Amino acid sequence: MTLPCSRLLLSALVFLLGFSSFFAQTPSSPKNSIVIGVSMGAATPSGVSSVRSMRMAVEEINTAGGIKGRPLALKVEYGQDKDSLNMDKTITQLIADGAQMIISGSGSSNTLRAARIAVAKGVMLMTAASSSPRISEVKDNNLVWRTIPSDVFQANTAAKILRQKKHTTVGIIAINNAYGAALAQAFAGSFQKLGGKVVASVSYSDIASYDGFDFKQKLDSLYAQKPSAIYLVSYNDDGAKIVSDSKGYFSAKYKPFLFGCDGNYNNDFLLAVDAALLEGMEGLSYVHPKKYDNYDKFFAKFKEYSSKNSEMSDLANISLAGLLDVEATNSYAATSYDAIYTFALAALKASSDSPIAIAKEMPNVSRPVKGAVVINVGEFAKAIEAMKQGKAVNYEGASGPVEFDAKGDVTHGNYIIWRITQGKFVEIGTVSFP
Repeated sequence: MTLPCSRLLLSALVFLLGFSSFFAQTPSSPKNSIVIGVSMGAATPSGVSSVRSMRMAVEEINTAGGIKGRPLALKVEYGQDKDSLNMDKTITQLIADGAQMIISGSGSSNTLRAARIAVAKGVMLMTAASSSPRISEVKDNNLVWRTIPSDVFQANTAAKILRQKKHTTVGIIAINNAYGAALAQAFAGSFQKLGGKVVASVSYSDIASYDGFDFKQKLDSLYAQKPSAIYLVSYNDDGAKIVSDSKGYFSAKYKPFLFGCDGNYNNDFLLAVDAALLEGMEGLSYVHPKKYDNYDKFFAKFKEYSSKNSEMSDLANISLAGLLDVEATNSYAATSYDAIYTFALAALKASSDSPIAIAKEMPNVSRPVKGAVVINVGEFAKAIEAMKQGKAVNYEGASGPVEFDAKGDVTHGNYIIWRITQGKFVEIGTVSFP
């Protein structure tokens, strides 16, 4: 398999099917609807599952009565992740079309740009997939929220694992964008606080294609002091080329331990590299909680919903979950579902479609205060009744408890620790926080 062809084919299929199915079958929004605009990267592996779960949530909420009789309406647009200007135009157009809230399903760099546009327009923005710590730092007038954990937690966990494995020196190589640079920085700080030493920290440009890209100068710096471990912060094609080009630096006497991130946890990365080079590599990836009733309930409903709404093949699984031991794409479907539900519950409590008013209520609909009525997956009608009686509600999400901190970040999360063994990803452990 040739990696670039795989990625281009996936992008083209998702993009074309997105237009032919999502746009063609999205009905006009009723005049009194509360509009949620969705901007999704066409090559985002979890995009199809995420949008489906949002549609399922919207249908559940509208069936229960909507927001005091007003239905939610979802407007979905796809774009190319690397085409930042076009993605920016998409956000602007969604807001012009009446979106009171934007869900950004693209990478962290696009989400940061989308957040600046939305905040300037006084519109809420949520993300269920963008994890850069920089999102927490946006001056957002309380309008930016997310249902996926900040990469601060992934970085801290990676550092702890490497120190537990007795690695004292590490070299970092990271893509230079909002995701990679912030994750690498957070990891370096955590590793050093734990007594380790970062002997090399190398970054490289975020470009559309790495065909023919020469990593030699970067790798010379990375391996100069022979760190015992390498922390790779990349996506699939760039990460695959880095590992492949590293072969000349390895020998019988020196082969550093490779540790990766969630951006490496996909088939394109796995299949593009000589299996011997990847053997034993470990890493982390966000995942839904295990043995959690609300996720199990969500997944059963989502599976049934998908079988009845199969207007698009679940292309996400081709790239991300085909060889994995977990339902990776469905973890992001769960966070996407929770984004819709928390927004709707906050709008219901606010009795308003004002983004400022809704944002103010976001922490109040998922907080375990005394006497609060627990709202589980699919229980929007129960929330309506509880609020009619003046009771507080506590939404327990599909992705886990959805409690927000002062920066709009969730305070709970789960990661799997994966290892590559004989050409396959194998789950070797899970880590939860707090």
